[in-house]
Amino acid sequence: MRKIKIIFSTLLLISLIITETSVPVYGKSAAVRKYAPWQFAVISDTQNNSRKDSNKHCVNEEILELIAEDIADIKPDFLLVSGDLVNGWLRNGGTSYSGQYKKWKEIMNPVFRKKIKVYAVRGNHDSGPERLALRPLPKHLEPGKKSLLKLKRSFKRANIRKYIPWNGPRKEKGLTYSFIHKNARIIGLDQYTNGQHKINQSWMNRQVYKKKKTHLFVFGHEPAFATDYMDNLSFYKKKRDQFWNSIGKGEGKVYFCGHDHFYNRSLIKDSRGNEIWQIIGGTGGGKLQKWHGRYKESRRVMCEYHNSDHYGYILVTVDGVEATIEWRALVDISDEEWEVLDSFTYSAGKP
Repeated sequence: MRKIKIIFSTLLLISLIITETSVPVYGKSAAVRKYAPWQFAVISDTQNNSRKDSNKHCVNEEILELIAEDIADIKPDFLLVSGDLVNGWLRNGGTSYSGQYKKWKEIMNPVFRKKIKVYAVRGNHDSGPERLALRPLPKHLEPGKKSLLKLKRSFKRANIRKYIPWNGPRKEKGLTYSFIHKNARIIGLDQYTNGQHKINQSWMNRQVYKKKKTHLFVFGHEPAFATDYMDNLSFYKKKRDQFWNSIGKGEGKVYFCGHDHFYNRSLIKDSRGNEIWQIIGGTGGGKLQKWHGRYKESRRVMCEYHNSDHYGYILVTVDGVEATIEWRALVDISDEEWEVLDSFTYSAGKP
């Protein structure tokens, strides 16, 4: 009997050692390898904002078509779109809003054909003129109230599909939402319904206080920390900081946005010292803009990579607690040549 007890104890000890050594501890109880590695993509600013209005479809067809085909070839689980799908209300050449979004969907057909789910939020082109940080519009560019209501309806018709969550704030159903995919929670934010350059912070707080997933990814249109444009979430710095702290509270590491027509990755800590990256990926088709790469809040923002020379999109690979974020740049348009020009990996959870 004594011999049997010794054998059982030895086997139990070996089992515990194997368990401890085969599953690394990352501060989370769930098994690290519950899901096989999976991917999603992020694009932004796919409009054709030419002042000449030569493209009546209001979408950069050449660039977006190449992006859609490359995403379809990779076939990620889903695609996030951080706003400014079309010209919208500005310089639309008389093209109807519904016609603009219809064309956008046609160009994106390679993605839809592969059954890749697409989740979009509005940008300033999808919502209406800026009223706070910029000069008033000339009268001939000023859209009417009914026109902006039509724009909102057209966006929602283009965006709402059977898988789009209807769980946002009361006035933002189908515009702001969150969903869970495998070991990640994804939050998409409208920044115009609740007042320009603002989000519904109380709703955001409720999302991050829910049962945490291994990863939290947040996306919206405007940068939280100002680069070149004045119209962004930093117009209300205290509210912006509350937003940034809520990402840190939810143990999120990344905020995807667009608005500025370049790619930029910068590290910005929240008030508790949590590391969060702002990744601007406004390289989906809008005219590329030059910028020196120095943030207005340079003491707080650490710019790690900047590129304003190429169009492209972001590809995220989630593997357990690790996420690798790549910027796939279209380095040669005529030859359809792609190259990863920026890549970094982080581990989820508290440091």
